[in-house]
Amino acid sequence: MAVNTKTEYALRSLLEIADKGHVSAQKISEAQRLPKKYIEHLLSLLKSAEIVRSSPGSAGGYELSRPADEIKFLDVLRAVKDDSFSASCAHRHGKFCFGQGCTLSPFFSRLESELAVIFESYSLSDIKSIWEGKVI
Repeated sequence: MAVNTKTEYALRSLLEIADKGHVSAQKISEAQRLPKKYIEHLLSLLKSAEIVRSSPGSAGGYELSRPADEIKFLDVLRAVKDDSFSASCAHRHGKFCFGQGCTLSPFFSRLESELAVIFESYSLSDIKSIWEGKVI
């Protein structure tokens, strides 16, 4: 399953924040070897979604706005506006989608709902445990 780079980089940033507690965009980009401008953009989206909060100044940085077990994978997908897991018929795009008259729309809508339940079941804490090689 391919993950959008926005989601991957956002998760990597969130794991860095969860690991360090409070960290700057510069430190995240250095530790994860990711472009600072892109990380700043993603952190802005995550801040708007109230997943992280920031503090200004030379000692400033980012921290999680709530415990890692309360931040769901679905929250991250929505924050970075990643619709790569959305069923095309449910959103009326794709060259094979006929809109309202599409007989596959109910199937894709149901599939999308079921995926949302799965994505809601994984928290940042779960993802961190898997990343660390722990069994959940």
